[in-house]
Amino acid sequence: MRAKPPLPAHKGLFGRPSVINNVLSFAAIPFILDNGAKAYADFGMGRSRGTMPIQLAGNIRYGGLFETAFGATLGELVDEIGGGTFTGREVRAVQVGGPLGAYFPRALFDTPFDYEAFAARDGLIGHGGIVVFDDTVDMVKQARFAMEFCAIESCGKCTPCRIGSTRGVETINKIINGERVAENLAVIEDLCNTMKFGSLCALGGFTPYPVMSALKHFREDFGGDLGPAPARLQAAE
Repeated sequence: MRAKPPLPAHKGLFGRPSVINNVLSFAAIPFILDNGAKAYADFGMGRSRGTMPIQLAGNIRYGGLFETAFGATLGELVDEIGGGTFTGREVRAVQVGGPLGAYFPRALFDTPFDYEAFAARDGLIGHGGIVVFDDTVDMVKQARFAMEFCAIESCGKCTPCRIGSTRGVETINKIINGERVAENLAVIEDLCNTMKFGSLCALGGFTPYPVMSALKHFREDFGGDLGPAPARLQAAE
């Protein structure tokens, strides 16, 4: 195993550029062979072409697996295809991209389901998983879950992931208990920056997405007199 970059597409097997396909790539082959590459590329928008299988889960009325072209908005996926929450309460947060995806509030439901659009708003499409939460969710606990998930799943090879996630759980516990909230939030922000840019793989590198998005969009859940969001969070808005 080696650190990336270089990515396999630049330098892979035998030091040569190598294409690595996943099941989504193989699933698109029959349609492309039958109808042509242009017909497939006509689905989607921008650089995100074709279709994507999307998993709707969590507190949602019509969960399941749906395939749709890139470009549908997050709101259309949650409210029209998914039918809103199963409980009938307001949707408060949606996590897109798996357990390390960012949390989006309803204010961002106009975001097209498109790689570039999500990246522009500090989000990830990932494997296309969408998990819905109603207005009873506690977002500081969701931030803690992300750090705990990383701590459990870490292979232990790199320090930012192995130690950073463990310190993250401990620090968020202090925030939940009301201990020096503002100072511990600054520690969380520093930990997230270290993990995002210093981890060897995507586990540690992506853990900051749910943590920082929870802090950015649901700041009131973190308790204490927090004041305005830190400059680095405001700059991403």
